[in-house]
Amino acid sequence: METESKHTNWLAFVLIIVFFLIVASLLGYLYVNRNKEGNILKNLPFVKKTVQASMVEITKDSFVPVTIQIKKGTQVTWTNNDTAVRRLVSDPHPLHNTLKDLDSGTLAKGESFTFTFEKTGTFTYHEEGNPLNFKGIVIVK
Repeated sequence: METESKHTNWLAFVLIIVFFLIVASLLGYLYVNRNKEGNILKNLPFVKKTVQASMVEITKDSFVPVTIQIKKGTQVTWTNNDTAVRRLVSDPHPLHNTLKDLDSGTLAKGESFTFTFEKTGTFTYHEEGNPLNFKGIVIVK
């Protein structure tokens, strides 16, 4: 009976060691891969998601900057700093159907419009009142 008790104690000790090794390995893996694309932590519902943002200014005759490069999932905010009312829409003119939701509606001075780019690619847009000369580009990686 004493041999059986020693065997049970030894088995319990080994199982505890194996459990801690598995937990330590998992934590080490998560730590090493914490900033990599496709990280398992990003998909957990209780992990706070970081929203990346980018700003574009609407001036008298251009978007500043004209071209921006962002990551997928980034919010871009356009702010009208011109005295004229502006409306930015996706290309091509007059269909505006590359990104149908990329339509600010009319923006008076000081008003803003925010759009989140959920797809990768190169997206062009323009100011509705001057579609040939008032253009912008968003490159989403």
